[in-house]
Amino acid sequence: MSKNTHLEHLEDDIFNNGYAGAQNALAFLEGLKGMLTTGSGGGNTKVTVKWDGAPAIICGIDPETDMFFVGTKSVFAKTEPKVCYSHEEIDLWYGGTGVHPKLVAAYDYLSKLPITGVIQGDLLYTETPPLVTMGGKRCYKFKPNTITYCVEKATEMGGKVGKSTVGIVFHTKYTGQTLAEMSAGFGVNVSGLQGVSDVAVFSSDFTNTNGIANLSAGEMNKLNMSMRTAKRNLDSSRKFLNEIGGTTKGMGTAGLFKIYFNQVIKSGKMPTSSSQMLVQFKTFVESRYALKVEGVKTPKAKENWEKKKEEALKQLNSDKSVIYAALGGFMNLINAKKQIIERLKKIEGVGTFLEDEKGYKVTSPEGFVAIKDGMAVKLVDRLEFSRANFTVAKDWGK
Repeated sequence: MSKNTHLEHLEDDIFNNGYAGAQNALAFLEGLKGMLTTGSGGGNTKVTVKWDGAPAIICGIDPETDMFFVGTKSVFAKTEPKVCYSHEEIDLWYGGTGVHPKLVAAYDYLSKLPITGVIQGDLLYTETPPLVTMGGKRCYKFKPNTITYCVEKATEMGGKVGKSTVGIVFHTKYTGQTLAEMSAGFGVNVSGLQGVSDVAVFSSDFTNTNGIANLSAGEMNKLNMSMRTAKRNLDSSRKFLNEIGGTTKGMGTAGLFKIYFNQVIKSGKMPTSSSQMLVQFKTFVESRYALKVEGVKTPKAKENWEKKKEEALKQLNSDKSVIYAALGGFMNLINAKKQIIERLKKIEGVGTFLEDEKGYKVTSPEGFVAIKDGMAVKLVDRLEFSRANFTVAKDWGK
């Protein structure tokens, strides 16, 4: 597996990898269903909780220099890696940015941990969180990104948070002879990183204790129906999915659809049918190509973009029943995923809230990460969290 610089939504795999992505998404759902049936872990399918921390922190011992370093995902940049072995290098790469003080704190405090390799996590706070009352409970409150977290003072974790200055959750480990050649593996055993009182190290592990998140018989039937419908629709649209699969760069159909669907999430208004979704998407495609036409000056360049627009629309008008099936399969995957998420949320942990102009409302964790055969996808209720992530003001600088 390559660097963990970006996780994709489970359902987006049909656009990233065509019909093979559809099969992969269904295999993930099958594994998750097994995990929530037996409570034993679903074979080789595992789940971690996705924390809403920011920024992503990569740190540890550089295998070439044997020196401790910190950085953001830019540690793995191909052209100009930003690896910080000291305050001076943090100043050089990040001076004057909002992330600068966070990296300084990360360097000062995470260097105290007995980290032996290279790991990645999400920063939660760099000052001891204030003690407040939320939901009728005394807790330590922090808001690293979109979600506000509440750790009860009376818990074991609350005791650690109250003594700490920095909080972080680690989720990815790396192996390799050099930073440039490293590969990611999900899951970090943080039990050996708990001895430094200045740093509260949170675990991302999901544990289905006593089968509390197991599916009921009715939920199992509903999930099976969603998965069967998804498979039928995706099988019917195999040829179309393979045509667009992987066309995620530039003005590729798959890439444009992902941009379109993010706009749907921002609006909070989900299309009610595949036909409505296709109409909306074609309108979106036309508008994107119109911008390309407006952005060039010569008649020939304008003609080229007009021709590309016609080709794109021709593809979307070629066999509507097949395209309806593909979009239906996409929505079926989302529905099945949401049913899984509803069960995963039964595991109670740290309190999570969303803040708006009226105050705080209880929400779910950002989501979860499903891991299978070295691959990982994120399980997020996009209408709940992703919309909030697009619209809620953030407390950290880029």
